[in-house]
Amino acid sequence: MNISLSKSLESLKDAIESDPRVIRLNELEKKLYEDSSLMELVKKKDDLEREYSEILSYKDKNSEEAMKVGKALHEAKAELDSYPLAKEYSEAFIEVRDIYMQIDDIIFGPYRKKTLSSDAK
Repeated sequence: MNISLSKSLESLKDAIESDPRVIRLNELEKKLYEDSSLMELVKKKDDLEREYSEILSYKDKNSEEAMKVGKALHEAKAELDSYPLAKEYSEAFIEVRDIYMQIDDIIFGPYRKKTLSSDAK
């Protein structure tokens, strides 16, 4: 790789890492893992997802058992999604994801028919 390209990539990396939206997302991610109540909700949702998937491997999705666990899973996801820190993290994640989509479109957009973001230039 030539030196100019290497320096440009290093500058891009530094710009991304110092972007306030990325910094905020990283800080929120740390808070997520420190919040035991939130981690309990995540575990509950994950356990129900596994149970639902297992049930669907041998029963129809309209079976009483699948519907019961499916409803519990839906409620667990709703509870997790409404948790204030989870909502804040999701919003921050979307902002950062959009940054990466724009960068991808700028770099690779000319080589494909469709862009990932509407803001690519």
